[in-house]
Amino acid sequence: MSERLILAIDTSFGPVGATLATMDGRLIGQIEADNPAGTQAETLPPLVAKLFEGQDFKRLLRVAVTVGPGAFTGVRVGLAFAKGLRLATGAEVMGFSTLDCLAAQAVAHKPCANAGAIIDAKRGEVYVQAFSHLSEPLSEAAVAPIAEASALLQRVLKPRMLLIGSGAALLDGFGDVEIVPFRRIDTALLARRAALADPVRYPPVPAYLRAPDARLPA
Repeated sequence: MSERLILAIDTSFGPVGATLATMDGRLIGQIEADNPAGTQAETLPPLVAKLFEGQDFKRLLRVAVTVGPGAFTGVRVGLAFAKGLRLATGAEVMGFSTLDCLAAQAVAHKPCANAGAIIDAKRGEVYVQAFSHLSEPLSEAAVAPIAEASALLQRVLKPRMLLIGSGAALLDGFGDVEIVPFRRIDTALLARRAALADPVRYPPVPAYLRAPDARLPA
């Protein structure tokens, strides 16, 4: 029987990333695009098509997609694409928080350290969540002013603290802390985690945390 496949995609921040792998962890391909923000819908389909060259879509068993917080449009694009694949192939769709993904990357960088995932939400706020060295949540995901986020992480996290994400450099008042280099969500790591995870724990539901900045005219 042919190996079943898992596709992991991220469109939450602007640049699109995708990885195709087998369910037992063999990497087939990983592609990252440097597309401008707002062009995820045009960038993602041909990128995934390239990954599937020589592969059979019928072998697709799971699709893992980031569900935010992040760019409102990007989150919607990724979820819509993943659900479209579900309709076309019957693959199950799993949704992973971007904060969860960042924390997993931090722990992969330095095991045995607790991690704070922080994303710049603009307007003086950040998306923030604390995680243990086992990547288990120690706090709820939240959008908060920078000072409140700093206080939360200092209160919840223990020594050997890691910070990761676009908002990490905005926080201050920390002592023994390391900022983990971050460029984008690692979709290869996401694919490996999703292949081992229980789909029931990761429903494909958007995690915007706050309303979009854009408003319809009155």
